[in-house]
Amino acid sequence: MSRKVQLTVCAVMVHKKRVLLVLHTKLNKWLFPGGHIDENETPDQAVVREVKEETGLDFKPSDYGPIDYTSDIIERNAVPFHANVHSVGDHDHYVSLYMGTVDSEKLEISPESKDARWFTIEEIDRLDTNENIKNVAKYALSRKL
Repeated sequence: MSRKVQLTVCAVMVHKKRVLLVLHTKLNKWLFPGGHIDENETPDQAVVREVKEETGLDFKPSDYGPIDYTSDIIERNAVPFHANVHSVGDHDHYVSLYMGTVDSEKLEISPESKDARWFTIEEIDRLDTNENIKNVAKYALSRKL
């Protein structure tokens, strides 16, 4: 029997040598801000919208790939730095992770999250969360954006 797969996006952002995670209300886990791609929405639009909804921040994806097309392109879209499929219980999520930046660290926590915080690499090491989240956070902190 095949499982239902939903398309999702996550934003991985570093500001002042800290990475942002949100404590998801329903899952009670520290995760990167993100969510489902809505109908008629590009992944870029979804990740920017989700970050704004969950944190109040204006996310700017940082990688648009090495090729600069000049004609017949309606909109240039960011390239995810990682993607995976994982189970969320009764269905799976295909998630594209986007690296990007924000101009502020001031957070507005939404009802979708119990908390939102900026974590240093030392705090990530001590955090009680999935090893995949820790590995992505450490990767992001090791890059210069």
